[in-house]
Amino acid sequence: MFGRKLNVHKLENDRLLDYIHQLQNQISYQKRINDASIELSQESMLKYRLDKMKHQYLYLEARRRNAKAKETSNIIYGDSDTFFQQPNQYDKHW
Repeated sequence: MFGRKLNVHKLENDRLLDYIHQLQNQISYQKRINDASIELSQESMLKYRLDKMKHQYLYLEARRRNAKAKETSNIIYGDSDTFFQQPNQYDKHW
């Protein structure tokens, strides 16, 4: 009975973090498309800016809730980074 509220809170935090991760992937994809295109449409630029604002709002909401990620995400290290890479399980010393 008392643990149910904590469980629902954790499920909602996980759902929020999953949505933030999806938005990050979508923003990075849109940024690559926008950088590669010669002429940007107004609609695509507005969608990109709207997604960035959504991400910022949801990120601040997750910080306010003290939401913890269930796994390591690529918030700092993106998929396109070649110089900085996340350490694999053998490189971790802690």
